[in-house]
Amino acid sequence: MGETYECLNLFLDFLVIGILILGIWLFRWPHWAKLGNLTAAFALTLGAGLVLYRNGIYHLHVVTATLVVGSGLGYWVARRITMIQIPAMVAFQNGAGGAASFCISFVELMRTGIHLEMINGVSGVLGLAIGAVTFSGSMVACGKLSNTLAQKPRVFFRHTWLVMVNFAAIVLFMVAALYVPAGGRVVCYLAIIMLSVLFGVLFSIRIGGADMPVLISLLNAMTGMAAAFCGMIIGSKLLISCGAMVGASGSILTHVMCRAMNRSLFRIFVPVEKVRPVLQPEPLAEPEQAAVTMDETDQGGETAKGADQNSDSENTLQRVVEIAGNARRIIIVPGYGMAVAQAQFEVLEFLKHLLSMGKQVKFAIHPVAGRMPGHMNVLLAEAGVDYDLLYEMDAINTEFSQTDLALVIGASDVVNPAAMAVDDSPISGMPVLLVQESKHVVCCNLDDKPGYSGVANPLYLDSRTTMLFGDARKTLKEINGRLSQASLSQDSISELRTAADPVPGLADIDNLLDKALAALVAAEKIIVIPGYGMAMAQAQFKVVELASLLEGMGKEVKFAIHPVAGRMPGHMNVLLAEAEVDYGKLYEMDEINSEFLQTDVAIVFGACDVVNPTAMAVEGTPLSGMPILMAQDAKQIIVCNFDEKPGYSGVENSLYQNPKTIMVLGDAALTARDLINGIKQMT
Repeated sequence: MGETYECLNLFLDFLVIGILILGIWLFRWPHWAKLGNLTAAFALTLGAGLVLYRNGIYHLHVVTATLVVGSGLGYWVARRITMIQIPAMVAFQNGAGGAASFCISFVELMRTGIHLEMINGVSGVLGLAIGAVTFSGSMVACGKLSNTLAQKPRVFFRHTWLVMVNFAAIVLFMVAALYVPAGGRVVCYLAIIMLSVLFGVLFSIRIGGADMPVLISLLNAMTGMAAAFCGMIIGSKLLISCGAMVGASGSILTHVMCRAMNRSLFRIFVPVEKVRPVLQPEPLAEPEQAAVTMDETDQGGETAKGADQNSDSENTLQRVVEIAGNARRIIIVPGYGMAVAQAQFEVLEFLKHLLSMGKQVKFAIHPVAGRMPGHMNVLLAEAGVDYDLLYEMDAINTEFSQTDLALVIGASDVVNPAAMAVDDSPISGMPVLLVQESKHVVCCNLDDKPGYSGVANPLYLDSRTTMLFGDARKTLKEINGRLSQASLSQDSISELRTAADPVPGLADIDNLLDKALAALVAAEKIIVIPGYGMAMAQAQFKVVELASLLEGMGKEVKFAIHPVAGRMPGHMNVLLAEAEVDYGKLYEMDEINSEFLQTDVAIVFGACDVVNPTAMAVEGTPLSGMPILMAQDAKQIIVCNFDEKPGYSGVENSLYQNPKTIMVLGDAALTARDLINGIKQMT
């Protein structure tokens, strides 16, 4: 009986660990990350429930009160936190984990007393020390990231010596705690806690700016290690496993980020330089050819100065708009300044303008941009930027030489060519994004001061660089406004349509079926939108055959599923499964809506209300406020419906009047058949 009970407990432990690993595994894909987070949270909740069940609840009111207070505070924080506060919150949560670990270790060490085994004693004092270091270090990091403390490094007199002496004292008291009589151990434990708290402050207070992501990832690893040691002293396999996973992943991330900066972890936390000088750069081009900036300063009177600045600002903004309009390949480089200005939403609007003009746009992400690992990815995801447009440094650096425009938003050190050209500087040898190789560079930074490293940026003096000083959000808003105004003129509309036309000469084709065929053959990315009309016509087999034919031509084909398409939940999924569509090609509305902007053709089969833009544009209709599939954002739309009548709601569909829409009316199955035959003849 006892062995069976032990096996059952072991099975439940493995089950919880397996669910947790599944949640972490789902983080590999952006569209599954939310589910992964919920899965991991469920695993941890299940683990906590198992611990309470196995050990019993002796003080129900205490457990209930702590659960209610903790859950309430967590919900309150989650509702109030903003994206700019996420790095500080991550640091605070690391600190909370460290505090929990050293508190539990201290209680267990005091409770076991003279019966403490050596392995438990070693685990306990390690949990005590690492937990306390993590707590104080994370609180300092939280203060820096929330601007409660100065972000610049603070170096004390003989700082490295103080750190080393402090560390030696911690080790000494840890060894003493294992051998002194039980009555004297409490003094050692308290000394370990106090010295470890001081050590955490000393090693983290001189970290700041661009090194903060490394500090955060290291503290994350230390939180995991503290939890694992804590699990050893209380005999919890779950806590040991979970802590070890966090410690391992955090350590790997720390190593990866150090490699990205081409610096050792030791040199980040024990820098050679006591003071970081502001190094003056050599210009990359002749200074007399340098681009006009928005903050020109002259020696004239204030009135003349203000007039000149306004004139220069207007000219510079107009020049940037012209450069963007003429560019074909554009790379956007976000940095910490974008986070501070909360400019990511204006970046999305700028992206939409460029994509509507037929531009190729990519985002270049430096691994240490921002103040925590993945900071830029999180901000751009919040704004709704398609994750497929984000490229890591190694993947995109070779493309800058073929890029017409590189737009830098609030970044300095990560695009500083001095890292490769100047020796003995804080960023010497650090890999950077090679924006200086682009034909044009536009920097939307607050000012021309150096970044955290203190190394002046020669990119600012390059003749190909245009400097736009000031708040990045306001600057981008002004650029977006000018792009919108330009798009209203008939000449601009004609030029943009010519540039963005996915099929040259498409407007000259009179036959709608031929026009649809030309669009499909020329397209590279296609999204199929099924609706109730497809079900009525039993067209799913022909639709799937068409999709397979297009995939055989090397095109990317996806299916967009609206949750209320059809006449029952999952109606479209069932029909497409009947036609043997790979389920991995079916995407829910929230997953795929951001992809329509990069889609060449959205082809609609028997859907109306679920793609009706009137739902967002007109109030007081049966559709008002209903989320829809954003087919109108695609470069070309093909509607294969029976007729032009409204759907079930009775609301006229404005998509049908969109100049990008090709209406191929009739039975959906017959239309799909004609498209299949036409493509076969053309190819």
